[in-house]
Amino acid sequence: MNSLISVNLKFKEVSPKRLAELIKNSKYVKGIEFSISDLNEIKYLEDLVFEIKKNNLILQIHGNSELSIEEQIKVLKKMEDYSDYLGYKIVITLHSLYDEDKEKSRVKTIEYFNEIIKNIDNNKLVICLENLNDIPLFDRLEKEYITPIILNDESLYFTYDLGHELIDYGDMTNLNEYMIKEIRNVHIHTNNGMGVDHMPIYENDKYWTNLLKGLVFLVNNKYQYNIVYEYDLYKCRGNTIEEKVIDYLNSIDFVSLHY
Repeated sequence: MNSLISVNLKFKEVSPKRLAELIKNSKYVKGIEFSISDLNEIKYLEDLVFEIKKNNLILQIHGNSELSIEEQIKVLKKMEDYSDYLGYKIVITLHSLYDEDKEKSRVKTIEYFNEIIKNIDNNKLVICLENLNDIPLFDRLEKEYITPIILNDESLYFTYDLGHELIDYGDMTNLNEYMIKEIRNVHIHTNNGMGVDHMPIYENDKYWTNLLKGLVFLVNNKYQYNIVYEYDLYKCRGNTIEEKVIDYLNSIDFVSLHY
């Protein structure tokens, strides 16, 4: 499994060139999953893609499912251009949609992803649906609700978020054999135990044993794609953004050492 760092505009104080240099200094980090809300954020990503190509790094994308279908397709067409430039398929992770109850959320999600998949080039992009955990005020679709959506669409794959699964169930090995085969991306992060998600993983993490079980489960099932350490940069240690980025990379190296 290649380890990736999750990047968004919180990183913008560090130039794309410097970010690539820091990543190259890491023992295990091989690329980036960039979280993009819309095309207004494209400038930093454009410069970053150049550095990714230059340094032979991996690019993935975490998109925004709150965009309209029309806006989403515009973003994805731009990602197809990056696929041409980089010379490989780009994995795109998207959330399910949500409504006042899970059945309405399920129907909206199916309709949304059907339209997206009809309008993109599957030879350039790999579209993945991520399992979510509930957050205050929102009843989001967890793994069990997205399983039939994925298994009934041969063009749709699974981003398995171990951090969300940890909070929902505490058991990240509770995954059927069919869904294991659909995983094309993995997210990992921890929780402070009081509802704050996307925390960095350090040596004394209270969930360390369970997180490690999840990673070993992937290895034992011969998972061979990427794993994204999806931390909130501002939760990392350091007085400056660059120091926080270095701490982020050090955490990834620490965890990657154990599987």
